[in-house]
Amino acid sequence: MTSNWKNIPSTETVGGKLCNFRSRLEYKTAKYFELLKQFGLIKDWAYEQTCFKFPDDKYLVDFDVLENDGSFYYIECKGRPDTKTKRKLKLLAKYRPEVRLMFVFQDKKDIARLGLSK
Repeated sequence: MTSNWKNIPSTETVGGKLCNFRSRLEYKTAKYFELLKQFGLIKDWAYEQTCFKFPDDKYLVDFDVLENDGSFYYIECKGRPDTKTKRKLKLLAKYRPEVRLMFVFQDKKDIARLGLSK
C-alpha cells in the first residue's frame, strides 16, 4: 500500500484489485463500490477499464459499474471540473448519447463549476 494523497496518485488494493488511483476521491469511491458488491447490490466494478474514442480525442472513464441485471453505467469522479472535462462530456453526448454516465463530486461547488446548476 502506497498511500500518498492530496490528489497525488496512489497505488491501493480494493477488493483484490490493484489500482493506480489519481485521487483520494477515486479511492473512496472504489471502497464504496466494493461495499455495494459485498452486499450484493451490484455485481462488480472496474477502475479505468473503458476508454471512449472520438475523432480527435478520447475519454478514459474512472469506473465501470456492472449491475446485477447485467446492465452497466459509468462513474466519473471529479474534484474540480475544467474546460477539458466539459469538452469531453460534449463529445460523449454527441457520439455516444446512449452512455449512462454519473458523477461523484468532491464538493457541491464543483457541480456549479461544471455548469450543471446555478
